[in-house]
Amino acid sequence: MHIPKYNQEKDWQQVSAFIRENSFGILVNVAAGTPLATHIPIELEEKAGGTNVLTGHVARDNRQWEAFTAGPALAIFTAPHAYISSSWYEKEKIPTWNYIAVHVYGQMRLLTDAELLASLERLMTRYETASARPVHFQDIPEKELRNNLKAIVGFEMTITDVQARYKLSQNRNARDYDSVISHLKARGDEGSKKIAEEMEKRKK
Repeated sequence: MHIPKYNQEKDWQQVSAFIRENSFGILVNVAAGTPLATHIPIELEEKAGGTNVLTGHVARDNRQWEAFTAGPALAIFTAPHAYISSSWYEKEKIPTWNYIAVHVYGQMRLLTDAELLASLERLMTRYETASARPVHFQDIPEKELRNNLKAIVGFEMTITDVQARYKLSQNRNARDYDSVISHLKARGDEGSKKIAEEMEKRKK
């Protein structure tokens, strides 16, 4: 991913929090020269010793998994974005777009059945916690669980590189920067509000 220096985010705590908050990502790899992509929940997990990995699963009928171990893979995480009108600037007349995007590269391996079960339980526990009547992993009938396990393939990505671009008007002067924040707040949609919040965190 092309990242100008002033848009780079190097703080792993910041980046890892973003991944966890926006974990419905895009998993990309290449099979027979063709890029393949799947939209799935991808969880960032810390293993013993402090190693960070990504875990998830795809449908067995999704032939993308057959090339998981053939080469590197890419997981893309993105969420807030907002159009930036050039009318908000003092002089310049070129509009743009502000956004946050994180690309995670790594080597893939397939999970064993036991690892897949554990991964699914962690995933379900995390998201069911917010439910008014949470369903517990143990509530799933054994036969139903086993039948569903046959239909999916789990993976773990060992992270080799992380690229994070926080494109938040860092190249603007103070007046334009504040103007962008003000107009984003006034616009009021969720993406604009979140981008304004992120920009305010970085005000000098």
